Amino acid sequence: MSPYHPKKRLGQHFLKSEKIISRIIKLVAPSPADTIIEIGPGRGILTLPLAKSGASVIAVEFDRDVIGYLRKLLASYPNVRLIHTDFLTFHPVTEHITTCTLVGNLPYNITSPVLEWVTTYHDIIQKAVFMMQKEVAQRISASPGSKNWSPISIFMQLGFSVEICFDVAPEHFQPPPKVMSAVVSLIPKKLSPVPHRELFEQVVRTAFRQRRKQLVSNLSPALVPDKETARRIISEANLNEQVRAEQLSMEDFLRLTEIIVTYTIS
Repeated sequence: MSPYHPKKRLGQHFLKSEKIISRIIKLVAPSPADTIIEIGPGRGILTLPLAKSGASVIAVEFDRDVIGYLRKLLASYPNVRLIHTDFLTFHPVTEHITTCTLVGNLPYNITSPVLEWVTTYHDIIQKAVFMMQKEVAQRISASPGSKNWSPISIFMQLGFSVEICFDVAPEHFQPPPKVMSAVVSLIPKKLSPVPHRELFEQVVRTAFRQRRKQLVSNLSPALVPDKETARRIISEANLNEQVRAEQLSMEDFLRLTEIIVTYTIS
C-alpha cells in the first residue's frame, strides 16, 4: 500500500477492499475498445485493474502530492494518461473524447458538482459507475412519493437510469467515513427535449423550496401572482389542491410547467 495519507480537507477516503474493487470492475466491464475517465484515482487501486484491461484510461487527479506515486505505479501502462487538474474543470472535447465510461470513488464534498458535470456531458457518456455517500445515492434514485424524492432525483432521472448496485460499509475505507457508502450505476437514457427547460427547473426547485408546505403555497408568489392562480394551475394539471411536491411525478412537473407558461405569456 502507498505511504500516501488521505487528506481530510479534500474529503479523501481511500478504498482498500479488493473484494469491493472487483465488484466495481465487474460493473464497469472495461475492454480495450473503451475510453474510461477515472475521477480521483488516489492510490490507484481502481486505476490498476482498469489499466490491465487494455482500455484507454484517463485518470484525473487534483491532489499534486499523489501524482508522483501514481506516475511510478502506472509507468508500465502506456494506455493510461494521468492528468493533474480539478475534474470539474475537465473538458472532454478539449481532449478529443467523443464517448467514455466514467468511474470514481467520489469525495463526498464534490459529489453534487460531479453529478451536474455528468448531466452536462450526457451525450458522450456510455455509463458511469460511482461510489458515493449512500444518502446521496438514495436521493438520486428515489421515486415519487418517497421522502428522498427531490430536485436532484428529477434532474438526474431525466437523463439517466439510476440504480444502487450495492452498499459499502465504512470499514472498507481508510480512514473509515462516518456514513455508509453505495456504488451507483448511471445509464444514459435517450434524451427527449424538455420544453421550457429553465422554467421547468425553476418550477421543480420552487415546488420543493419548503417541502412540508402544499404546492399552492410554494408556487405563490414565487412563480405565480397569488394562491387563486396557483389553485387554477394545479386544477388544470389534474392535481389535488392539497398536493405536495414530493407526491408529483416527473410527468406532473412537465405538465405543470406547460400550464404555468400559458399564465406567464404576456
